Amino acid sequence: MSTVPDSVPRTGVCTRCRRRFATLSVSACPRCGGPITPAGREHSGGLGWLSLPAMRYPVRYVWLVFLASLDIMMTWVILLCGGWEVNAIAAAVIDNMGLPGAVLFKFALVMFVIILCEVVGRRHNETGRKLAEWAIAITSIPVLLSFVQLLS
Repeated sequence: MSTVPDSVPRTGVCTRCRRRFATLSVSACPRCGGPITPAGREHSGGLGWLSLPAMRYPVRYVWLVFLASLDIMMTWVILLCGGWEVNAIAAAVIDNMGLPGAVLFKFALVMFVIILCEVVGRRHNETGRKLAEWAIAITSIPVLLSFVQLLS
């Protein structure tokens, strides 16, 4: 006879890689190390069907937002010092909408990348993680070049 009440789910789901487990006997996913939650409770928040699963790569996203913010700030400093925007699309946005448009453009791109990483990562965890890391590397290039340009 089972000691687990019928109302308690007996299956679990990894919150990171979405792998399903037949029992809740494991506390961490052997594939990715993510926490196991009872099936049906894998979403965060209490909004029912409006709730979303936990983000897969939050630390990487913090770095992405940080570098994107630095990129905007460094670009604006360079423009104030008489320089110009090298990216033709970003230059057109700045010419038409100024700093608010540049900020909106940059963070719309960041949101697109985050959503893309989440969608890809839910199907292939490693690919989504690598995509997030490549986004960080690519975003760091203009920041580093801006620092070099301002120092010289």
